[in-house]
Amino acid sequence: MKVLAIDYGSKRIGLALGDTRLGVAVPLASIENKGEDSLFKILEKVKEQGVSCVLVGLPLTPAGKEGQRAKEVREFFQHLRKVMPQEVEIRMWDERYTTLEAYRMLEGLSSKRKKELKDSVSAYAILLEYMESL
Repeated sequence: MKVLAIDYGSKRIGLALGDTRLGVAVPLASIENKGEDSLFKILEKVKEQGVSCVLVGLPLTPAGKEGQRAKEVREFFQHLRKVMPQEVEIRMWDERYTTLEAYRMLEGLSSKRKKELKDSVSAYAILLEYMESL
């Protein structure tokens, strides 16, 4: 099954693609968050890649509570659900600590390069956690 992981951000949306049968995952280029236009770019990726499951990272506090960012992600999730074909499963995934994990993966890179890659690598970390849970 092909899976697209999403790390939602107010400026950029990180993406990663994985195949559960092959056990591989790769970060993709992040996209600028431009509202509805972003939804259609994600939909395009889903169709291009034959994705059957979309994971949207849900930012919970360390205590497992939802804050303002989680509310924004839930709104994004609802909008995404409206444009996604019915046969594509969409689910939320606890993304606690994935940004930390992403920064660990990016150790040694310049600050500028880390900033460029952190959204997609965060989506990649979400995807890796999901694939490990299967």
